[in-house]
Amino acid sequence: MFLSAQRVRSDGGVEGINAFHYLHGPFTWHGMPPAGVPDQNPGTLVAHTIAVAPPGNHVRSFLDVIAPDDASWSEIRPAFITFVSAAQRTPLPWAGVFGRCLFRINMDRATASRWSHEIADLYRAVQAVRIGG
Repeated sequence: MFLSAQRVRSDGGVEGINAFHYLHGPFTWHGMPPAGVPDQNPGTLVAHTIAVAPPGNHVRSFLDVIAPDDASWSEIRPAFITFVSAAQRTPLPWAGVFGRCLFRINMDRATASRWSHEIADLYRAVQAVRIGG
């Protein structure tokens, strides 16, 4: 699965978080996702929430969660907490594999000044758009 939450700002100054949930089928992986997932193969879009309709949006921040389709939130959540705990000691962008999950986070300078709140907002958005528990 590929979960992505993006804080976007429209050309008109409207801002909000768009979130997407993609599935990939029965891929099996340990550590890194299969080649091309999600950059060349985001998967099949199964759910989304759109706060600011495209086109013309500028991405201010994002959180990507890439994991097997069968990964439960009880697997993703502790891996995410471990990832953020380790990553916060380094400059953005952040990327890392913890368990069967790959996480990626980045944000613009203005948003980074409140990084912990921003990550919490993005996390809630990917959790909410995920279907199937």
